[in-house]
Amino acid sequence: MSRVWIMGILAVTGIAALKTFVIVYFVLPNGSSSTSLISGLFALFVALTAAVAYLSYSQLRKFMERQRKAKLAPGAGEPAAKETVILRYAHDWGLSQAEADVAIFVAKGFSNAEIAEMRGCAIATVKTQLGRIYSKSGLASRYQLIAFVTDEVCSMANEPVKAQVQIATRDVLPLVGRHKSTGPSQQRQLA
Repeated sequence: MSRVWIMGILAVTGIAALKTFVIVYFVLPNGSSSTSLISGLFALFVALTAAVAYLSYSQLRKFMERQRKAKLAPGAGEPAAKETVILRYAHDWGLSQAEADVAIFVAKGFSNAEIAEMRGCAIATVKTQLGRIYSKSGLASRYQLIAFVTDEVCSMANEPVKAQVQIATRDVLPLVGRHKSTGPSQQRQLA
């Protein structure tokens, strides 16, 4: 995270320096620029550029969060699938994306070792994430999680649905070794 902050500060400083250069050399008459004027302009441009960068970042973050919530919101035509149940409850439980991914794998019946291999992480990481899932969801074990998800899928299947939609695990979970350039036929081989 510190690398992002350093790059942001460097970008703001560079843009402010460029703005100051343009004003001093192209707008102000020759000989009227003093050190204090240049320093003041630079400080002003740093403040303005930082404010614009902060507002842009916060608005983008809010937009991304709204998009994520809209994607996870239950709606008509939602498929009766384990992925749907986990994604529906992930926000309410406060699960991170990684925890939601692990919960989906657990609901599908994979072992901790299999989950760690598919996600490209250590088994200890999967166990830690499972502990967080259980504490956030109020469930005590993987069996309770599986039973909860199964009950929800059954209740969703009994609800009247206008159009049944299929959900593919490969579209929901980022697995190790999957690249954006792989086509659907190659992804089926990975899943």
